[in-house]
Amino acid sequence: MTSQQTKSYAKDEHTGKITDEGIERMRARIGVEMPKKPWQTWNEVATLDAIRHFAYGYGDDNPLWIDAEHGAKSRWRNNIAPPSFLYSMGVTEKKEISEEDRKKGGGALAGVHAFWSGDEVEWFRPVYVGDKIWEKRFIQSVEKKQSAFAGVSVVTRDRTMYINNRGEVVCNWDRLFVRAERKTTEGGERKKHEKIERGQYAEEDLKKIEAAYDAEERRGDSPRYWEDVKEGDIVTPVVHGPLLMSDEIAWHQGNGRWEIFPHHVGLKLRRRHPGFYTLNDWGVPEAVMRCHWDDNYARKVGNPFAYDNGIMRSSWMMHLVTNWMGDDGWLWKVKDRIIAFNYYGDTSWVTGKVARKYIAQENGAHVAEIEVSCDDQRGRKTALATATVLLPSKEAGPVLLPQPERGMEGHRIGARPPKLGS
Repeated sequence: MTSQQTKSYAKDEHTGKITDEGIERMRARIGVEMPKKPWQTWNEVATLDAIRHFAYGYGDDNPLWIDAEHGAKSRWRNNIAPPSFLYSMGVTEKKEISEEDRKKGGGALAGVHAFWSGDEVEWFRPVYVGDKIWEKRFIQSVEKKQSAFAGVSVVTRDRTMYINNRGEVVCNWDRLFVRAERKTTEGGERKKHEKIERGQYAEEDLKKIEAAYDAEERRGDSPRYWEDVKEGDIVTPVVHGPLLMSDEIAWHQGNGRWEIFPHHVGLKLRRRHPGFYTLNDWGVPEAVMRCHWDDNYARKVGNPFAYDNGIMRSSWMMHLVTNWMGDDGWLWKVKDRIIAFNYYGDTSWVTGKVARKYIAQENGAHVAEIEVSCDDQRGRKTALATATVLLPSKEAGPVLLPQPERGMEGHRIGARPPKLGS
């Protein structure tokens, strides 16, 4: 069979099964660095345009991200990228998986649907305009679990370490995924999901949402000093929604996904990764990630409607925090969990409060912890986060950026900048 005749989609979209062999094959991938092809990286370099498109893609027009004049006057002396921008970046030194690793981990849980369930992130350096970012990505853990939604499932923790072109460790990012059989996800809590109705809005509802948009507060270039913060302080909410397909399009304009490249380029990618594509209702191969815009396909994986990407809501919660902390603060850590689906037509109300403030004994950093909640118009809690923020101090001065642990693998990579390219 010639390459032109190679199958470009999966024969049966429901063939993915969780088996002991599949789990062991997934575990064989633990610690094995995953290479990326050039076409899998959306933004190789952090240009101002790329940063702007990304920020607009989740609804954030903070001038620290998008306005060159504002960035030049900030403490960073340049525009920097919003925290989640790294998700769109990263090239790898490693180009191929070894034949031995490929044999051990090949076909692991193939066709089993993966739901984004959360993040644990630590940032050490900003991404400046002009930066090129390298990454080292691997599976850190694989755990078999019983899920109320999907029955037997497998939770994987994917770790990515980002390094800039100066050899500095920028970020350590863990992503959690729940992997479940597609047929199984039609059971479980599907009856519960079927009770959910599409969001409907009267004029008064829209006025309330627009008023919340108008009331959004951004600290900007006015420093929020640690001494002025009190435990229990309420963070001004941000709203995102009602969620529309055009919002999903805007997100992909900034973040990109190689799985949805069109036409001849798309065919080449389908032939490389046929398991990522199944026939849609018209009999045409389409990416399985169409659960994010195709209601019919979303129902096949156990949901009443198409739903957002987990990283979108993570970005919305970070949006709340970066608004609050201002240009002179530093988002150090985020731990978030996606606990329910956010469907087309839903409005997400993101709220927060200062849960704790303290001075870190190890380095004297002035820290505030923000508890963040994301709730839809029904009152359903769909996501939670704890954000750890470093703030400037009237007594101690500006924020000092945190340092990665000396034992971190990414730090050892960062100590060898010549091997990372330019």
